[in-house]
Amino acid sequence: MMMLTQTNLLSVAIYALAVIRGDVDPIFPYISSAADKRPESCIFAMGTNISSFLVLFMIYVRYNQMVGIINAHHDFQLAKWNYMAKCFGYLAATGMFVVANVQETAITQVHMTAAICTFGGFTIWMTFQCYLTKYYNENITHYSVYVYRVIFTILSAIFFFTSIGFGTAAAYVFHLTYPDLPTPRPWNRRIYQPGYHLHQVSAFAEWGCAISQVLFMQSFIPEFEDVFIEYRFAGRYAYLPEPPRPPTQEEIDAEDHRLAEEFRMSIGRFM
Repeated sequence: MMMLTQTNLLSVAIYALAVIRGDVDPIFPYISSAADKRPESCIFAMGTNISSFLVLFMIYVRYNQMVGIINAHHDFQLAKWNYMAKCFGYLAATGMFVVANVQETAITQVHMTAAICTFGGFTIWMTFQCYLTKYYNENITHYSVYVYRVIFTILSAIFFFTSIGFGTAAAYVFHLTYPDLPTPRPWNRRIYQPGYHLHQVSAFAEWGCAISQVLFMQSFIPEFEDVFIEYRFAGRYAYLPEPPRPPTQEEIDAEDHRLAEEFRMSIGRFM
């Protein structure tokens, strides 16, 4: 979990590098805008790829942890919610992987769809986790952890819808003035761009959503300390018989001696 947090902190480093290089406006650019140009895009891709696999693994571990608890209580209704949570979590991790490898200005529709899947899917996963924590907090954690998760889930949802709403409004206002121009990517306050202030709210909300989700993940650290993960590998040919051992020199000499004796005996019979 700490490695996941450190990887997500790359976003802050990428933002600083993009501002220093003059690639984005320093006042709340989108995370993807800060990582759209090289070398920021290279660093962002590596860090986010690692994060996507770590998030996927965290979701897998959490799912199996809840499976054990649910089976012990024979509550198969909650098992369905746990499975649905896993599906949305996998959707978020997949979206993160696509965001890492498809830059904002490369294929905008793919990037934006993946970003919505990432933030939206993970917010839904957080909601399911709050629901499951409410029923089983006495087994693995404390009530205060449940409250903590609810707070950041609500914040994540508010920031998510705020980012989408104000981002859409910013593009709408811009195209009222410039209907033939594409939506600015990135936005820049140094030139006149109608809707820029709406964009700032959207970008601030995107950062808030990302930070809320990272802080939510931190709440699993105490619970995962009690999780034991065992990995076993069994190859397809693991149980095949061993190949024959090559004969030693003593065995070869003994066989030669036996064949020579048999040859002499056969010659003696003909004599």
